[in-house]
Amino acid sequence: MSKYKLNRILKKYEHQRDKQFTNLSDAQTILIFIHGETLQELNDYSKKIKIQINKKEIITVGFVKKLQKKETTEFLFLNKLITKKDLNIWNNPKKNDIEWIRATSADVLINLDLTSANVFNVLTAASNAKIKCGYKSKHYKIFDLIIDIPTNATKELLLEQILFYLNAIQVKN
Repeated sequence: MSKYKLNRILKKYEHQRDKQFTNLSDAQTILIFIHGETLQELNDYSKKIKIQINKKEIITVGFVKKLQKKETTEFLFLNKLITKKDLNIWNNPKKNDIEWIRATSADVLINLDLTSANVFNVLTAASNAKIKCGYKSKHYKIFDLIIDIPTNATKELLLEQILFYLNAIQVKN
């Protein structure tokens, strides 16, 4: 996705959110984006995250390019699943997914997608989360908290680093 298109989406929604740094202990709802190769991988990782951050309401959104023939979407730990067929011709989420993310209230957004997929860049830009966290990439302007990690890093390392810094934030009342 071009920087121009992403900046246009960001400008459209950025002024509509209550941007503020939030400590992890003060956050009530955490929105997490996960990219995976298989539905099983997404489901397992989503379950692991919900156990790791067990005291919060966790909303997980997963993206997988294509479901395998035998995969079922029943009993998922994901709150929302997006596949390639849910994208428009520019590989961006369709309007109903953008409206869903706009209606989803979250204190913290954590983008664990290390591929810089258009779907999560657009959804991150459109989200009204108070603080948006992700890794340093060419689309860094969509995040409030940017983690610089090595190119061979895993989403587990990224999540660990984001949680560390969210816990370290000192918020004055």
